[in-house]
Amino acid sequence: MLAVLSRHQKAVDIGLTALVGLSTVVSGKDPEGFGWWLLSLVALAALLVRHRNPTITFAAGGVVALAHLAMGNDVHPVDVVALIGLFSVAAWGPRRHSLALLAASLLVAGAWSCYAAEANSRPPAQPPPRIIIIDTLAPVADVEDDQVQDWGGFPGMGLSLAVAWLAGLNTRQRRIRLSVLEQRTADLVRERDTQAALAVAAERGRISRELHDVVAHALSVVVLQAQGAQAALERQPERSREALDAIVGTGRTALSEIRRLLGALGQDSPAWEPQPGVERLPRLVADIRSAGTPVEFRVEGEPRPLSSTVDLAAYRIVQEALTNVLKHAGPAASVTIVTRYGPDALEIEVTDDGSAAEPPSGAGHGLEGMRERVSVLGGAFDAGPRPDRGFAVRATLPT
Repeated sequence: MLAVLSRHQKAVDIGLTALVGLSTVVSGKDPEGFGWWLLSLVALAALLVRHRNPTITFAAGGVVALAHLAMGNDVHPVDVVALIGLFSVAAWGPRRHSLALLAASLLVAGAWSCYAAEANSRPPAQPPPRIIIIDTLAPVADVEDDQVQDWGGFPGMGLSLAVAWLAGLNTRQRRIRLSVLEQRTADLVRERDTQAALAVAAERGRISRELHDVVAHALSVVVLQAQGAQAALERQPERSREALDAIVGTGRTALSEIRRLLGALGQDSPAWEPQPGVERLPRLVADIRSAGTPVEFRVEGEPRPLSSTVDLAAYRIVQEALTNVLKHAGPAASVTIVTRYGPDALEIEVTDDGSAAEPPSGAGHGLEGMRERVSVLGGAFDAGPRPDRGFAVRATLPT
């Protein structure tokens, strides 16, 4: 409700002015006089700037109410403008300013009440003796015409002022709480959007690493198999056919994984397929062997189920290490793969005896990708040339 009213302040002020003015006209009396109505118009005009400058509304309403009080008139709806102004100052103005205006108003009300009480307590002056001819048709004069109007005295005026100020203060507190809640809601929405954007960026980074591993490995195997098939095409056609079959199998596997990864981005809708893990390492080793690279694969310790993140990271680390062997170790290199199940970690070691001490700079992001995978899981990673010959990749993944 407060939010709706705050968005239509001018309409609220116009409606309030019309309501007070109409109530004043209905309750007004003919003997009020031209001056009284002129002052009332000033107070009504001050209501139109209540939100923009409530101090003017209070000042104009207070002066008009005090003038009406001095004229000896009863209280009318237009005299409430002073209370509305005080309410508005307490609701939208500085608190110290509203307190000062409240104190000044109470001081004026107290002073007027004292003056009215003293004036009304004086005995009426005795007129000189004279002969009075009573006209029975003339109206009897009101004995209270000489009484000074006090509108309920200090208790009535002071209580009205205090209630108006407290109501404005309560409105101010509610408005502040509403503003805080709106700001907090906006902050939560921004935080949610930021978290969602970060999650999307992290997922896209993960998928990009997956695509790099899949495509790099598949292309390396395909190129080596194609070279072997080309060399044996004339002398050993059967070996060429086997190499071509391996190329087809490798390509289909790579395409299946690429479709799965792109499906995670919403760019494709393939059938569901589980992510690769350590159980697929024998098939990966078989593909490398079919490409002509000798591979020794050993499993030490008792194999056990792994979490999906550790399972996928182990497979991708071995896959990327084998891809680097195919690309950089040379045609005569052999590879040894060891997966060691410890009490609370899975250790992976991939070593080769190739001619390349380490992948050349600018050759890709395979080592960085492996190191990042291990770092995310809180493990340890080490990669570098061996003392005698070849290259070694070692990773420890907490389980």
